[in-house]
Amino acid sequence: MDTSPDNPASRDTTPGQMSAPVSAARANYVLAVLFLVIMLSFLDRQIIAILAEPIKQEMGLSDKQIGLMSGLSFALFYTTLMVPVAALADKWNRSWIISIAISFWSVMTMMCGLAQNFTQMFLARIGVGVGESASSPASHSLIVEYFPPEKRAGAMGIYGAAVPVGAFIAYAGGGWVVDNFDWRTAFIMAGLPGVFLGVLMWLTVKDSRGGMRLADAFKRRPNEMTLRQAITELSQKRAYWHLVAAGTLVQFVAYGTGAFYGSLYVRVFGIGYSELGLKLGIMVGIAGVLGAWLGGKVGDRLDQNSPARSLTIVSLAFLLAVPGTIAAVSVANVNLSIALLGLMTFAATFYYGPNFSLVQTLASERTRAMAVAIYLMISGLLGLSLGPLFVGAVSDFIAAGDPAREAAGIKGAIAITAFFNLWTAFHFWRAQKCVRAAAVVHV
Repeated sequence: MDTSPDNPASRDTTPGQMSAPVSAARANYVLAVLFLVIMLSFLDRQIIAILAEPIKQEMGLSDKQIGLMSGLSFALFYTTLMVPVAALADKWNRSWIISIAISFWSVMTMMCGLAQNFTQMFLARIGVGVGESASSPASHSLIVEYFPPEKRAGAMGIYGAAVPVGAFIAYAGGGWVVDNFDWRTAFIMAGLPGVFLGVLMWLTVKDSRGGMRLADAFKRRPNEMTLRQAITELSQKRAYWHLVAAGTLVQFVAYGTGAFYGSLYVRVFGIGYSELGLKLGIMVGIAGVLGAWLGGKVGDRLDQNSPARSLTIVSLAFLLAVPGTIAAVSVANVNLSIALLGLMTFAATFYYGPNFSLVQTLASERTRAMAVAIYLMISGLLGLSLGPLFVGAVSDFIAAGDPAREAAGIKGAIAITAFFNLWTAFHFWRAQKCVRAAAVVHV
């Protein structure tokens, strides 16, 4: 990544920007560490998907409770705390915020392995959400600091590629651990690396805000934006709200269906956890990484002179995901079924680079972290929390309490949820139209 002195991001001396030139090696190192942070974030967030069925059997839970445990428990504080933490990230040392956050959520992930009932698991998952609420806004803001506008979609795409990598480890590693040990050990093994990464982040990633005291960060500045002022500023940018709507639907579908992948293949195909985890992990890893990488490249190429041009391709990706998902739950071959799910996985990562690069373009210098936080708060509250609950509730409704119909229930629920991707495609298309109408340029 080019971050030479000739780049605007290297010369900018506004608050929160590096005042001295940043080397390409340094920028790429920071991106690599943030890649590991988001990778572990999604490992700890998603491992419950492959562990859901053995947890359900041991604790005697319903699919609706699995949905609550997978989505609402995590999203409850993950979303509501994101805005105040983002406000802090706009003023305080972002590296320290991320370091504290990953250490906390990693410990809470390990606590999930000690849960003895639904309530304890629900509370432990809340703790994971509390920790992860601090990561994304601060990480996005750091990427903006280290990379100029013409390189941000690519950097965001690489950052986003960590999501399927984390999911791959969650599925493949979690499945292997369940078969060879138990689901409790899987949670503990998933949480442990984050403690060490938190220390690495604290010691080696520089923030231009240096050693500002935490107490000073809470002092109100004359030109500081409140949440209401940030929303007022962003409310004038229709494209931003179409992106928020699209992101909400992406999370609704991706987290809703993903929470039950393990249940789907165990119930329908009777596959073992090690085999299932490996096959799901390979699919998510290949389709997800390819989607995130290509999305970043397409965004950098198409959006250089006209931001949001790439959203047309993003819309098409979500349209293709609908028949792919319906076919995936309809075919009789497990390998073909998992491969077809790759279309939705590809779309759910392809959008990342163009989407969040445009969010940063639409936001002002003072609201960059806040714009991400508001986006993730809304999409999390309505998407992440309700998606798994919706799929679980529809599955229970179709099964109607009959154990013999549980396989049909989860197949029907996933197929129904796939149709929401049509709505997703519409909002990405509308966001592009709004950007063109407003003549938005990169800043």
